[in-house]
Amino acid sequence: MTPRRRRIPLRLALPLILLVFIVTVGVTAAFQPRVANHFGYALPGKDGLPTYIYANGRRYQSLQVCAGADWCQQDRLQALIPRCYTQADLQALHIWPLARVSTMYTLFGAPQAILAPTGPDGLTRPFVMADGLNCYVTYALEGGP
Repeated sequence: MTPRRRRIPLRLALPLILLVFIVTVGVTAAFQPRVANHFGYALPGKDGLPTYIYANGRRYQSLQVCAGADWCQQDRLQALIPRCYTQADLQALHIWPLARVSTMYTLFGAPQAILAPTGPDGLTRPFVMADGLNCYVTYALEGGP
């Protein structure tokens, strides 16, 4: 006597297939630079920082990074904007020392620290994020104070 194979009823198989499809599309979309830039989260790996971050209820922008999208490399080269600043650069710009003020999520990774220069409160200060060893990306308040 051969064992009978159980078949999954069609009414259960279709929702399962649909669920797998939706999850696959959602995860694929989440890894797109355009989505990461829009929602302000980092993608894993090098050059994963987004163009926009949200901190203290405001939106900040960097022209140095774009979560790996192609469009910002050309814009950065045309505007002669460095990919990142060193600690010495930040000291020369009076944006050092830095203190952690918030965090930003990284897709399937550890949260990134959002840093700000220490100094008098109430001033509109740029935010800074580390993107590797001695590589810092600056974010300025979008739209002014």
